[in-house]
Amino acid sequence: MFTAPGAMADAPSHTATPSTVIEKATGTQEILKGSGTVAAEGAQVSLPTRADDPISATKGEDTIKLALPGVGEKEASSTSGTSVFAGRDDSVSTAAQATTDGGFRALFTLEDANAPRRQSFKLTLPEGATIRQTAEGGLVVFDASGKIIGGLETPWAKDANGAPVPTAYQVEGDTVTQTVKTDANAAYPIVADPKWTWGIISGTVYFNKKETAHLASNAGFVAVLFAAAPPPFDAYGILNAANISRVAWNASSDGKCVEVKVPTFLPYEYKGGYCK
Repeated sequence: MFTAPGAMADAPSHTATPSTVIEKATGTQEILKGSGTVAAEGAQVSLPTRADDPISATKGEDTIKLALPGVGEKEASSTSGTSVFAGRDDSVSTAAQATTDGGFRALFTLEDANAPRRQSFKLTLPEGATIRQTAEGGLVVFDASGKIIGGLETPWAKDANGAPVPTAYQVEGDTVTQTVKTDANAAYPIVADPKWTWGIISGTVYFNKKETAHLASNAGFVAVLFAAAPPPFDAYGILNAANISRVAWNASSDGKCVEVKVPTFLPYEYKGGYCK
């Protein structure tokens, strides 16, 4: 993300297509070209032809689906691989991209100041999976055994000049809502993007008191937790398993909980918030 100097900033083009606006924000290097089902890094990503259908990614036995906040048939596709759909509001459009890491982006564009700032996506996870929010605002998904599957990276939004716009996720049940916090200085259109990535999501993962007690009593569980991370992070997690378990034991004895910084896997005690 960057902020162009105010005196030198280019005025947004009113003739730019929706995909051009989006790709100005995302770049095209990480977009996987193609339509339908495309493959990368051992995963298959299925791009929707209608906004009613979710974008999905499958890797091994795990499938993640995210429904776009849009309606109707695909309106346009870029040669770089961005599919654009109408949003549920006239001043919003939505889009899908498969990414070269085997994940995907589910984007939305606020066309003007009248556009609603909150856009919701239905997230479908494998059976038994759970979701945790990091301190940086991203979302980490664990499978039923406690192993990290992947997650939504820290949310971002950019205005027409490339300036970052504050944004955050809120999770209620199976719905992820991204809110863009604009002010009078924001230049439209504004692009925002939940991005699914397999494996480790950088940030801080918090554990509650029950989970902390589990970590304290079972260093082997900690090793399993991070075994699916890409190298060298899988080794870091396994090597730090005993240390994480030790800090969790101390935290549990102190009536506190443990948090783990990713990808360093350094554990710390904390209290309040999710520590219940």
